[in-house]
Amino acid sequence: MPQSHSSTQYNNADLDVLLATMPFGPLYQPSIGLTLLKDSLSPLNLQTEILYLTLQFGNQIGPRLYNRIAAGRPYQDLVGEWLFRDDLFGEHNTRAWTYIDGILRRKDPEDVRQIPVDESYISQLLSVKRQIPTFMDYAVQGILERNPKILGLTSIFQQHIASLALAKRVKKARSEIIIVMGGANCEDVMGAEVVNQFPFIDYVVSGEGDIVFPQLVESILTGKSSYYLQGVLSKDNLAFKNINGKFLSAPPVKEMDNLPPVNYDDFFHQAQDILEPQKISLPFETSRGCWWGEKHHCTFCGLNGSTMDYRSKAQERALEELYMLSNSYPEQSIFVVDNILDMRYFKHFIPTLKQNRIPSELFYEVKANLRKEQLVEMIEAGITRIQPGIESLSDHVLDLMRKGVSASQNIQLLKWCKELGMELSWNVIWGFPGETPEDYVEMGELIPLLTHLKPPVGTSQLRLDRFSPNYEEATEFGITDIRATLPYQYIYPFEESIVRNLAYHFTYEYENEQDVRSYSQPILRKLRQWRENSENTDMFSVDLGHILLIWDFRPIAKSPLTILRNSQKELYELCDKGQTRNSLISKSSLEVNYEELLDWLVEENLIAYISNRYISLAVPLGVHTPTLNVLKKLRNCLLELDIIIDTHTRLYQREQKLTADYFQITLDGEVVVLQKALENLISGLNLSETQSEQIYTAGGITFDAVNSLDLFNPDVVR
Repeated sequence: MPQSHSSTQYNNADLDVLLATMPFGPLYQPSIGLTLLKDSLSPLNLQTEILYLTLQFGNQIGPRLYNRIAAGRPYQDLVGEWLFRDDLFGEHNTRAWTYIDGILRRKDPEDVRQIPVDESYISQLLSVKRQIPTFMDYAVQGILERNPKILGLTSIFQQHIASLALAKRVKKARSEIIIVMGGANCEDVMGAEVVNQFPFIDYVVSGEGDIVFPQLVESILTGKSSYYLQGVLSKDNLAFKNINGKFLSAPPVKEMDNLPPVNYDDFFHQAQDILEPQKISLPFETSRGCWWGEKHHCTFCGLNGSTMDYRSKAQERALEELYMLSNSYPEQSIFVVDNILDMRYFKHFIPTLKQNRIPSELFYEVKANLRKEQLVEMIEAGITRIQPGIESLSDHVLDLMRKGVSASQNIQLLKWCKELGMELSWNVIWGFPGETPEDYVEMGELIPLLTHLKPPVGTSQLRLDRFSPNYEEATEFGITDIRATLPYQYIYPFEESIVRNLAYHFTYEYENEQDVRSYSQPILRKLRQWRENSENTDMFSVDLGHILLIWDFRPIAKSPLTILRNSQKELYELCDKGQTRNSLISKSSLEVNYEELLDWLVEENLIAYISNRYISLAVPLGVHTPTLNVLKKLRNCLLELDIIIDTHTRLYQREQKLTADYFQITLDGEVVVLQKALENLISGLNLSETQSEQIYTAGGITFDAVNSLDLFNPDVVR
């Protein structure tokens, strides 16, 4: 377990403030929000503690099931909210119990989804539901034993109903405890409706609480009025603070360097004997808001409701805090919670990390227009996982999203990440007002060219979220008939207008009819096939100096091996970054008709032409190594080309992992790593224009191969 670096005392003594996080908040991550709020109270010299009731419930039902529910699989079913709704509202609402049939089994006629949740999962959920009263008794007892004057509850994602249910029980057991609620589910009108509908909630903080929460706590403990505190909502001041149906959020932090460094000792103290330490991941923050959203708010994005203004920590301060966090908890991985990487961090933050790396590898969300050299710098600094905002491979759809990137930039990033070993996750979203069937026909033609690259981890139709431009400016975007998504209607026993005020996700119709289902289904099938076959396809190149070998094992491949030299090789390598025809004229010294050569490379599916740019598609061998399945295809290809196979060479599979990183090759009794072996073996090809056995004709030039390559013996590959 990590080294402690605070003097926090854990006992049942009376507390001034107890901050609690309920299911289904993240299980393997401490709450950075509550941690910062606790530290913001330090100047008041109060007795405070964070209580992770997430840990107790995760331990009770099992981490695996807890995480499945918390991750929202299937998304938008709001299973975590439904599980606690009876504890909050009672069982008088018959509709709540029809949730299983209507939502999970997809029998509600308004639910357009066709694939029901599997029955074994439903059985598990019913078992969890039966355990909730016992858990709630435990949670209330833990709070009453600490006897706080103020109970603060956070509500993000699927922990709203559980937090409200706990507040109701606590207020009933000890009415003098002041209950304050905050978090993403309490912003603006959502927070106002919470105060309006749930009288056991004394105050709601809308927006960032770093500044106003200490002020509210001080006012409560000293008996001062909090009526005028910006962002603090109560039953008494709702009418005063209602500005045409909107409610001002709390003043946001302007100087990020004024925030205290995070201290997660509360979490680790309570996680002992519950969580496996190696699975814990620590949130770290370097910025808030979104610098791109300040300029062009992506139309589907509902993040940063009232706090879009971009603010980041000074690079020296961010480094100091990161090193402190790493030293305090040396065994834990760290992920950055920022919405977007501050590009100024390439000046000092990233170069410093490169020189003095921490043990943990970092995750960042990024814009997809990164340059290749920036990706290299990030990897060298230990930032090895990213989530770029790709979202589509159609220029028109990306424009509708206001993404500020092109399809060619997205493809370029996918290729570079595979080449450099950068892990990435990305999604495809469809269903934007104004998109056309032709957009998806073009995407359908593009996808077969990309099946050797990382497929999207998720696909979904446009989700209408509160605070997104699509929601706030629905009329301008041609979106009508907005209602809270179906699960909310099964969970809350209120009239539609109230449910809409409490909801974050919405259903909608298009003002101009779009048959989204008919034009999206073909592309979804191709995306599914891409994911299912990703281990079996590859397209890689080997640079031998005077020639470039391109091995192509995609289903769309015209030939398994293409050999480029001279002008062909030069042109292909220039297109590593997307190039227009005019840019190629200025950058190359081609002595041939480059336009004819470009057309040939596109026709052979070796280069993609998208966004008026040409992008070479093969991934150079180096960091990237093919999977075992692809290596077997390579072996068979060499056999078909009559290339001699060394019968003394063996390929071993280690640890039952189907990735190239876990394989070794023995050559003449010497064990070498797979990548070096591949380079040595392939470079053993002795190519000539004069030998007799033709293997490929490219651009009118015939290339031949001598059968002198030692590789795998098919009899011993296993």
